[in-house]
Amino acid sequence: MQHDPKDDSSDSMLVPFLTAKSESMSDELLRAIIDEHADPIIKKILRSKLRVSLNGRGTQQNQDALEIAGDLRASIIATLRALRQNPNQTAIANFSDYVAIKTYSACADYFREKHPQRWRLKSLLRRRLRQNPRFALWQAEDKRWYAGFSRHEETGSAADEPGKLSAAQMKSDEFLSVLFERSGRPIVFDEVVRIAAETWHIHDPPTEPIDTDGSERDDQFMSSEPRVDLALEQRLFFEQVWLEVCQLPVLQRAALLLNLRDSRDGGMISFLPFLGVASKEELARLLEMPDADFQKLWNELPLDDLRIAQMFGITRQQVINLRKTARERLARRMGKLEAK
Repeated sequence: MQHDPKDDSSDSMLVPFLTAKSESMSDELLRAIIDEHADPIIKKILRSKLRVSLNGRGTQQNQDALEIAGDLRASIIATLRALRQNPNQTAIANFSDYVAIKTYSACADYFREKHPQRWRLKSLLRRRLRQNPRFALWQAEDKRWYAGFSRHEETGSAADEPGKLSAAQMKSDEFLSVLFERSGRPIVFDEVVRIAAETWHIHDPPTEPIDTDGSERDDQFMSSEPRVDLALEQRLFFEQVWLEVCQLPVLQRAALLLNLRDSRDGGMISFLPFLGVASKEELARLLEMPDADFQKLWNELPLDDLRIAQMFGITRQQVINLRKTARERLARRMGKLEAK
């Protein structure tokens, strides 16, 4: 089935591929999209996050990165082909942002698999630094992330070694307070994580390298079963942009959240309470809906654009445009909000 360009919010760069008259032409355009648009983004992010060369040789981590890049290409190709065949599938409003988010999520998944306990610890500490008004987490001019008491604004050098803490049973907020008081100045966030790991005796066991033939990952990737972990991979993204979502106009929030879907067209809003990002009550308030009305909608989510339009007395196209505007704003903020 040829893609219908009418009433579509797809990235204009994808339109020639989506509306190509022949399969040979669509295949040629698809190769160009991957080579010229997707690959540069994938490689740039993998090189930065995994500290690899992607030159076909080197460490096991470099080989893992090459495999991740291959999986990402396969996923993007499958998604684009499905989008061309199925006009009703959710459009990709900004292809560059779509590729970047998938790649950041793949990196996050990789580090969780390689260092699961340390990753959970880092997520916990990041969350507490952001949620407790006594603390702060910020990126300084040297591009590194620092943590400290909220009265500090920026620094240009790392703190002195504050020493190993002995109270292994202390809670995270207490640990951070003692650490910052002992240091007397902000500390590089990765150093905070290292000291916390030593204090709480958190050590990941050695992990087996991913099979070089990639068969296990390919089987998982091509499986027709829904993967809940694909939604969980977005946890970092949700945490980073949630405050920005709260700043959106209410109609943009509704267009975005009530239609929130994963790459397999499944609903994702239900993961927000599960991940501790926002409760159902908070979501209802954010959408300016009575709790009872939102509870009735909960099991029907995600809603299609026509249903959302009817709820708010606007047109379907207005819903599409509102969601596109919201995504563009959030995408612009990703670089500033992302914390590692």
